[in-house]
Amino acid sequence: PPCWIRHLIAGAAAGAISNTVVAPLDILRLNLIVSSDGRGVFRMAKDIYARGGLAAFWYGNSADVIRTVPSSAIRFYTFALYKGQLAGLSFLPPAAVSLLAGGFAGMTAMAACFPLETVRTRMATLGAAQGVRLVDYIRQLVATDGVGALYRGLTPSLISVMPYFAVRFGCYDILQGWYAAVVDSSGATAAASGGNGERSKAQTRSDSTRARVRAGLERGGGLSPAATFGMVAGMCASTTTFPFELVRRRAMVGHSETNPITAMLRIYREEGLRRGLYKGFGLSLIKVAPSSAVTFLAYEMCFSALTKIVEDREASQAKRELAIVEREEPADTATD
Repeated sequence: PPCWIRHLIAGAAAGAISNTVVAPLDILRLNLIVSSDGRGVFRMAKDIYARGGLAAFWYGNSADVIRTVPSSAIRFYTFALYKGQLAGLSFLPPAAVSLLAGGFAGMTAMAACFPLETVRTRMATLGAAQGVRLVDYIRQLVATDGVGALYRGLTPSLISVMPYFAVRFGCYDILQGWYAAVVDSSGATAAASGGNGERSKAQTRSDSTRARVRAGLERGGGLSPAATFGMVAGMCASTTTFPFELVRRRAMVGHSETNPITAMLRIYREEGLRRGLYKGFGLSLIKVAPSSAVTFLAYEMCFSALTKIVEDREASQAKRELAIVEREEPADTATD
């Protein structure tokens, strides 16, 4: 498939795999975030289990996977797209390009898939007690609160995902480039640019970096560079933007103002810093670290596998064409 389709497929697979793996932690994290009482992690886990047993920790996962597949696909594809466009701006340093591309990609995916994000959050925090399916829950929500309920909290969500994905994708891309420069400085960029005069130098460097990181991933044992950088990037993003995440989640279930700054100030006054703005932060890190690691690792592996399929197909096609030419040459010689 073409490069843009590979980004979409790899991004979709990465999101679906990672979210399913860490669904129980995410359910617990979301319930801690949107609650305004003093329940701790173990008390919250006990209450969730009482609602619907072990299956309650996967309530909303169908909505989450359905939401994740398009949003993750859009996010990874638009990140590559924005990065290629922003790289043409000479006044932007590479780190700024990575950060801005990540932020814009996060906002694009959030705007496109926000109704599913809302349904997923409400099912995770409210739907466990009702035990309804995804389609029934959407129908019930629209009938009760109107279509506008699907877009409740859009403004704080767009504001919060910009810095979050700027840090997450930007940090990963910066670490990825650093790793490629450290492990291999043998001039792969020059080799990758051969025969591609039409492509921009920035895009050629990006492709060369990805190829070298994939090579390191294939050589290395244990925790791969992609997983390590993904984990670090996710933890950095969560640490720096968690209050925005808390506000937007509460806005989705109707527990917060639409202005995120006003909401954060009120939460800080009423609930404090650790038990308010950073409530559930520890659990969020426990969830984000493996989720981000699995996401980027799955993306790189899937993209690499798809690229290999394309390269093998092109090589096979070239061999067939060469064989045809070789068969035709003796016939032409005999005729002469």
